[in-house]
Amino acid sequence: KMLDLGSMTHIVWILVALTLLLVGAYALKDLRQTTQRKLLFSMTVFAWVIHSSRYWLDPDLKIHTLFFEDLCGFNTMLYPFLFLMRNKVSKDIMYYVAMVFAFMSLVYPNNIDGDPILYFNTIRFFLAHFILVAVPLWMVIWKLHTPSMRNIPLMVIYVIIGAMYSFTLSVVLYETNLLHYYKNYMGLWGNTGGVWEIFEYFAPFLRYNVEVGGEIVSKPIPFIYMLPGFILIYVPLWILMALPFTKISKQKR
Repeated sequence: KMLDLGSMTHIVWILVALTLLLVGAYALKDLRQTTQRKLLFSMTVFAWVIHSSRYWLDPDLKIHTLFFEDLCGFNTMLYPFLFLMRNKVSKDIMYYVAMVFAFMSLVYPNNIDGDPILYFNTIRFFLAHFILVAVPLWMVIWKLHTPSMRNIPLMVIYVIIGAMYSFTLSVVLYETNLLHYYKNYMGLWGNTGGVWEIFEYFAPFLRYNVEVGGEIVSKPIPFIYMLPGFILIYVPLWILMALPFTKISKQKR
């Protein structure tokens, strides 16, 4: 079976992810908090193992995929450290940013559209993104962390840092001849024709003209064009995600 977007396989894929998230949260909720923390940390380390295992297990290995690619890869790289850091900001990054973007990738896995479901990279993709979602979700459900609305501006800065990481990686891979084109991580270069195209609608004014093959072509300003849409879409979403915990904190006072 192939994982084609919109197919029954795709629907089952989403249902399996949601079921595992809910069952895991309920089945493990009565563990001691120290045990829960150890479990969640071990999951962040396992995400590194999954990523590295492609070197030995991926039959179609491409060297550039050994790097932590895209925003989800950036989050996977930092997850063990974010979890160990004893401050609310690091946990909020996991909750607001990593969980949201990884969940979007699970629901809409366009990067592996058309791939066989029982294939190493498909299984790796599922497990890696499941961990990015499960760790902060369970952390909040088990009351190991309470999200804070006041940290939302820092989430914007974090995503910008993640975008700069992806942008730099794209350039490095091209300049070192590991790729013969600038890989469009996160849609940073624009003109994707895919899901990231929505950001072009929010900023039709953030474009420039360049001559290609003797013709003048209009292109979005790399990364900058995404900022208006990103702020208008994700900041309100993060505020909604924070509201239940804001009410709880007010009641406690």
